Amino acid sequence: MNLTRIGFGRRQTSTTRNVAAAAQETLAMVLADGAPIPGTDQDIHDLMLRLRGHLMQLGALAPDRPGAVAQALEVAWAQEALVPECHAQAQMPLARFASAVRTVLWELRAEGALCEHSPRCPPIGASDHLAASVHAAYPAAGWSVLCNGLILFEDTGYLTPSGDAVGPRRLLPREVVTG
Repeated sequence: MNLTRIGFGRRQTSTTRNVAAAAQETLAMVLADGAPIPGTDQDIHDLMLRLRGHLMQLGALAPDRPGAVAQALEVAWAQEALVPECHAQAQMPLARFASAVRTVLWELRAEGALCEHSPRCPPIGASDHLAASVHAAYPAAGWSVLCNGLILFEDTGYLTPSGDAVGPRRLLPREVVTG
């Protein structure tokens, strides 16, 4: 698996959206179902470096949140130290690091640090957090992902990035009993 050959060697501009999108692409290469298995030790090393770079860029977007980034870096260094000689066994440390980077991405999105809208979308902790712009819509499935990471269902219930569930807020139609 040559990362440059499949399009991941190109430089992108450093906008918030591109940083997050590039991180998502790399995370998909590691964590997605059906993702190709890195073929060599160099591929694993390249993916670890790429994830570390994404982590540094994400950390620069929210300098007031060094805790999550520092924690993910600790996971990275611990996992890299555990990478065995056999690249097939190195999948687990790589996946652990990718999961830590994904967590940082979710936290930054929930805090509104990855929003490029004007005015910025409200973070999860704000009282108007449901007013965030739609990031990805799946109308056939009945849900959308908002810019702040919230998953909003068509019945007005939602899931927060931390996994908290909130039930529907609109009233359901009453059943009419005919006699």
